Amino acid sequence: MQRKKLHIKRNFALYFLGLFSFYGHRTYAQTTTSINLPQANIQARTDYNTAINVGTYTSVITLLPSFYVKSTAATFTSTTSGSFPASLVHMKLSSIGSLVLLGLSTNNEVALSTGGGVLYAAVASVASGAVTANARIATASQTWTAGVFTNDVSFYTQGVLAGSISPASYTLSIIIPGFISPPSSIGTTSIAVNDLSFYRSANGISANQIIPVSSTVPYVPSIRSSSAQFSFSTGLPYNTLPVSPVSTVSATLSGVGTATSAILSTSDQTLTSAAGIAVPANNSSSITHTYAISTALLKSNFIQAGTYTAPLTYTWNKLSSAYPTTPVQAQASGSLNVVVSDLGEIIANQQSVNLPFTTTSNYVNGVSTNMPTHIKLSKTTPYNLYVRATSSSFTSGVNSIPLSVLRIGPMAGQTGVNTVTLSTTAQQLIQNADPVIDRTLDMQYSIPASQTSNLLGKPAGTYTADIIYSFVAP
Repeated sequence: MQRKKLHIKRNFALYFLGLFSFYGHRTYAQTTTSINLPQANIQARTDYNTAINVGTYTSVITLLPSFYVKSTAATFTSTTSGSFPASLVHMKLSSIGSLVLLGLSTNNEVALSTGGGVLYAAVASVASGAVTANARIATASQTWTAGVFTNDVSFYTQGVLAGSISPASYTLSIIIPGFISPPSSIGTTSIAVNDLSFYRSANGISANQIIPVSSTVPYVPSIRSSSAQFSFSTGLPYNTLPVSPVSTVSATLSGVGTATSAILSTSDQTLTSAAGIAVPANNSSSITHTYAISTALLKSNFIQAGTYTAPLTYTWNKLSSAYPTTPVQAQASGSLNVVVSDLGEIIANQQSVNLPFTTTSNYVNGVSTNMPTHIKLSKTTPYNLYVRATSSSFTSGVNSIPLSVLRIGPMAGQTGVNTVTLSTTAQQLIQNADPVIDRTLDMQYSIPASQTSNLLGKPAGTYTADIIYSFVAP
């Protein structure tokens, strides 16, 4: 009996050891599983969930195994685009064979780490079968750069006779797409010339357009116009249609360290150096495009009131050195308007004009007074210039002299100005002149010898009348 008993023990020991030797040394070929993180989730900063096949669970005998997951490295890495923490990828078992785990309180979601974590601790026997899991990638805290990021992941069991999952490990690839995503349409940028001060400013005039751009690749922005000239429209009077080249406008990016200035053209003009713009934090940025016109070019090309329009094409190109090797490009259309208001201004540089009659010669020959740069005119539509008096005569107390003694006209060398006799009715000095900014008029005031008789017998004194220059005849 003792020999028989010893014989039984030896057989059991051989069976037990053989069982552990079989599962302890099994090897499997490593495979690769890929997850494509959608552009939409990156832009919206929302988590991405997808089902993956983990492998096959093989049960040994009916025990209560625990299922685990871990990563080999603390980061997913790319040969071209850096890395991101493995903990952004979360795993949760969906099923093991016919056992559905979704909704079970004992089924845990685990963030990948090198230390591993318990996915599911069985409370009943688990039969062999295919293992599926849900992979959740948390996008909100990461700036994603296009590339293929890999890490080795292991799903495994622990416990006496817990069975095994094959393959024991596999390479998990997270593929981040390369994209540049601006708005589909940029809209219209308007430079509003609504004050004459812009024609006198040392810096000219400018306007900004803020364009949001999402990207996972560094890029170089550029801009072009499909027309070499601004088109022009207006409901206001004009003498000739203005011809204004788009090259009068410069474009640049504000707040971008690599920004360069470009003159608008019908060919693409880059707005940064070759270094371009890096992938922005959280994959989203708002780039301010600034359009400027110098004072000199504003005066020479945009005096006529109306709307000047140039169609624009914006292009964003991935740096050729960045992943992927194929080009990534985005385009959007917009327009640039220069809107010139109907503006006008008349300034009398001297507020008083004196015509002294102090000698006999003054009465014999008449008197005239020259007023260089007396009037300064600005008008963004064709204009007429009128002059009139506000009272019916020159007065000194109760005494008066007729307005008609006074002539107003140009000084010698001043062209385009008529000589008129002062009246309470507006008299036209200039007719239908082209728009102008800060035109100065050299004027002469005179009482000719033919009118001095109207001054004879008048008491000594200063006779005055207020005179008004205007663009319209009231």
